Amino acid sequence: MEMDYGLGLNQSQKLIISTSLVQSLKILSMTALELESEIKRQADENPIIEIEIENNEKRVDWEKYIKDMKKHNHKDKNEFAYNKDNEINLENMIVAQQNLYDYLKAQVRFLNIDKSERKVCNYIIDSLDENGYLKDEKLIIEKLNIGYDMYNKCKTYVQSLEPSGVGGVDLNECLLIQLRNLDIKDELLEQIIKEDLDYIGSKNIRLLCKKYDISKNKCMEYIQIIKSLEPRPCKKYSLTDTLYIKPDVIVEKVGDEFVLIENNSDNINIHINSFYSELLNDKDSEKEAKEFIKDRLESGLNLIKSIEQRKSTIMKIAKSILNRQQDFFNKGANYIKPMKMQEIADELDLNQSTISRGVNGKYMLTPFGMFEFKYFFSKGLETSGTEDASATSIKKFVKDTIKHEDKSKPLSDEKIKALLNEQGINVARRTIAKYREELGILPSSKRKNLFSK
Repeated sequence: MEMDYGLGLNQSQKLIISTSLVQSLKILSMTALELESEIKRQADENPIIEIEIENNEKRVDWEKYIKDMKKHNHKDKNEFAYNKDNEINLENMIVAQQNLYDYLKAQVRFLNIDKSERKVCNYIIDSLDENGYLKDEKLIIEKLNIGYDMYNKCKTYVQSLEPSGVGGVDLNECLLIQLRNLDIKDELLEQIIKEDLDYIGSKNIRLLCKKYDISKNKCMEYIQIIKSLEPRPCKKYSLTDTLYIKPDVIVEKVGDEFVLIENNSDNINIHINSFYSELLNDKDSEKEAKEFIKDRLESGLNLIKSIEQRKSTIMKIAKSILNRQQDFFNKGANYIKPMKMQEIADELDLNQSTISRGVNGKYMLTPFGMFEFKYFFSKGLETSGTEDASATSIKKFVKDTIKHEDKSKPLSDEKIKALLNEQGINVARRTIAKYREELGILPSSKRKNLFSK
């Protein structure tokens, strides 16, 4: 047998995942409340970082390393009425009691799923423990009398919600959900999470390297990624969180144009501890001490960059929504246009998953109230004109039409279809029925009977 010891080149593609990239993606997907908690957590763990929360605009002083970085903090949830004559401040905000389960169910309302699936999702959410873990799956299936396919489908919906990692049956699945939501696809990393988390806990790097035939550096990279994940995704939420309702961005009309304003009612000022700054500049300081300071400084710098990138991405998405939905901002929800996340991704030259993270849990205050960014994204229905009508606008038409119908002669789905056709919107009767059911409205026969009673 002849053996060839020649040299050769082999080209292949590999996904390189840095811990700074993981952190950036996590921060972008965070809600305002989660971001505030993350900043405070890192400040507790990093002795170099000091934070101050002020009610006016601050600038971040990282001396020679970062100049003039403004910080930004939101705590935005549900919906409230907007008075354009008022300033945006805490006195103009209402307070909402919203617990973990309400927060998750509010997100379910934005999912494009039918009524029965929404019911299952809500039941699954009610079955979560306070840390976000899902127990007694078999009992849930028996209680709801549904098949495993239906259950697994709805469980996947719940696992797509924020905070990332919710809906896992155990620690392993919780971490795998977070990897999936971060678009991290690494079979070896997934196998380590499934089989060898004990080695991570005991810091048995040698056995991990031997079992998976990887270098120490690669092993440490995997460990850092795993440690960046949250083992208890819902620990930040008490069962009765009190949240001030404020928007992430505000749309105001100035003259004949709409202007996008960043909500800077609260800011977090992050700066370097002067004691460590002096040690870093002291020629007599020990080398190991300086290396530690530089490492912690780099960690703080990555945090700042990630937050700034998050803020920039949210503003870019909001600006794109504003430009594409001018009819909505002028006339209201009936005039919202169909829009897909991929369109925004193409416009901003970003990945669709980045847009998804930048949209989730972010809110915009408009002349017609406060809406989550997700509200503006929906598929289009064919019209006889040059533009499509959005599913959102069709639903509102159905809701408003039924609201003002003659209660003694309720409109059938076929009649509502005909009314839409008269406006040049081509939609099937079964689509009208589907939207009506999603709105929780009974069919015409039952509405008439209900009125008669």
